[in-house]
Amino acid sequence: MYAFTDRLRLAWQALFDSFYNLIESPSALQSRLNFDASESTLRDPDLFIGHTCGYPLMFDFADALSPVCVPVFEVAGAEHKSYSSLFIVAAESEHESLADCFQSIAVINGRRSNSGMNAFRHAIAPLARGGIFFSDVVESGSHKQSLFDVADGRADIAAIDCVSFAMIADAWPDRVARVRCLGYSATTCGLPFVSPKPLLNRIDKQEIVATLNQALANLPDRYQADLHLGGFETVELEAYQGI
Repeated sequence: MYAFTDRLRLAWQALFDSFYNLIESPSALQSRLNFDASESTLRDPDLFIGHTCGYPLMFDFADALSPVCVPVFEVAGAEHKSYSSLFIVAAESEHESLADCFQSIAVINGRRSNSGMNAFRHAIAPLARGGIFFSDVVESGSHKQSLFDVADGRADIAAIDCVSFAMIADAWPDRVARVRCLGYSATTCGLPFVSPKPLLNRIDKQEIVATLNQALANLPDRYQADLHLGGFETVELEAYQGI
């Protein structure tokens, strides 16, 4: 889910290469990561570990997948297992609060996103007038594109996942310099690593998490810096009820 540049994909692959080197039976696993979070991939019966957003986990995959752990990121807006979204407007915008954005144009990354849509909806719902707040809501397809749309004046406001925001700032600092933050959303549990429910009856979650943390510790500093990762912690489905 956080692999939208070649540099990030390289860092994630290095992490899982380190993971494969630590487990006893790596031959049964595909060594190359599949950077695809589609429904068909997440419902593949041969899936070992996948990464998804908490919103589709609760509404689309609760029948098939269970969370294994949460990557704990060290970025502004994230705390322990929880993360939030930044509400961003153009740097030169006159808006100083969400309330000021009434009848503006919002951009969301997708309608099944917790950070880009659901947390945004939660924040503006009390401000709506007769069930309406924005003059239009457009769908960009990604957090990166939503940020670019605000920076370039195609939309007035967006909610950007704080981890995505930090990684976008690493890769496109000039674009990030053209937006500013009005505030943060409510927090929810971070994006989980998941596995098919039948598989979780045969594996030890604690052992998987311990191995991921050892793999991270063995990772060269440059990859750790790119990923902004502090570690992994086990998590249960109940942690996502707040969504």
